[in-house]
Amino acid sequence: MSMSDPSFNLLTVVAVLRKRWTLIVFFVVASVVVAAITVYVVPAYYRSTATVVSANPALADKARLFNTNIQGLYSYFGSGDDLDRIYGVADMDTTYKQLVDEFSLVDYYRLTGDSFPLLRRKAVLRLRKDLDLQKTDKNQLLIRVWTRDRQLSANIVNRMVAIIEATENAVWQDHYRRSMEQLEASIGAMETHYVQLSDSISRADLARKTLLVARQASLLDQLQQYQKTRDEFRLAAQISPAVLYVMEKAVPAAKAERPDKVAVLLATSLLSFVFICLLVLVNDRKKNA
Repeated sequence: MSMSDPSFNLLTVVAVLRKRWTLIVFFVVASVVVAAITVYVVPAYYRSTATVVSANPALADKARLFNTNIQGLYSYFGSGDDLDRIYGVADMDTTYKQLVDEFSLVDYYRLTGDSFPLLRRKAVLRLRKDLDLQKTDKNQLLIRVWTRDRQLSANIVNRMVAIIEATENAVWQDHYRRSMEQLEASIGAMETHYVQLSDSISRADLARKTLLVARQASLLDQLQQYQKTRDEFRLAAQISPAVLYVMEKAVPAAKAERPDKVAVLLATSLLSFVFICLLVLVNDRKKNA
């Protein structure tokens, strides 16, 4: 489009804007003043962030404690799939409900007028908006939260990290507990059988006694192996491996992150200037049509 086009004449545009410069300046200043009042009235929100990476779940394998040949084969850090598992635990409703209860977020969000289960659900939804989970290309998980209390922000983030660790550890502990219970039941049954074989040996003839003694020796070897495995599970349960590693712990923010007053005022001034200029030009075009 050239300057000779009657639909667009740069000199005419500049002349119209210069003619109405007082209106333009007044509108821009008024918009910035309103925006300034708004951003200083709106509550300030403080952000806290924690950075975590996943640990290798293979470290929970009891074999690493008793086989020196494979201890060096395990990496300390997990893969992207392991990070996805941590992300999934963090994003569970159960995790959010625990945070809502522990930090009395129903009161923090000033929710009233409904039954507690419904208020709790509303608080969970509000917390989901204020909390952000982000996976980076470096296999890190960033946990961020914004609240009106800088200390509360840091506490919520750090508590979420602790909940993730506790949840993952509980899964492994439950696995070890179930394994030990099954082993204990098997050991008890084998011990009973061993005693029964001893009674049978005392009453058997020579030929049968030989068979029973051999069976008893085999059962004793198996019983000792089961007892050793049970002890290994018990030791592994007592030495829980890391679920994740905290690369950066959340701390209270030094200043408010929301709203960004400077950015809001700059954006307001720019948008109001563009808007009033377009309005002036359209109005002038209608008058001259």
